[in-house]
Amino acid sequence: MSYKLHHKPLAGESYVRCHQIVIDNRLDRVPVIQYHQERVIADNAGTISRLPMGPTPQEFDPTAEVPIIDPESGEPTGEVLTQGQLMAYVYSAYIAAVTPKTTEEELEEPLA
Repeated sequence: MSYKLHHKPLAGESYVRCHQIVIDNRLDRVPVIQYHQERVIADNAGTISRLPMGPTPQEFDPTAEVPIIDPESGEPTGEVLTQGQLMAYVYSAYIAAVTPKTTEEELEEPLA
């Protein structure tokens, strides 16, 4: 079939972005990082469509180097980070998120 109902050419842009990153931190197994992507299609009339794409899984390798990319320009910064360092940063962010905040007054209160 070649007929397209309500067909009209569009002017705008289309690009792919990562909208979700899942770290499957399995017990007694190698963690897997899944990058979930979507294609964004924006026409000149202001309509934005998001089309999900399949996830891209990657087994965790603590020694693998990741070149740092400037998110504004898309250009490499010349810096590198290992996946092990990245996991340490994510772990630290997790601990900070789940650790209750303690005030100075609470620290000075005697324990019962």
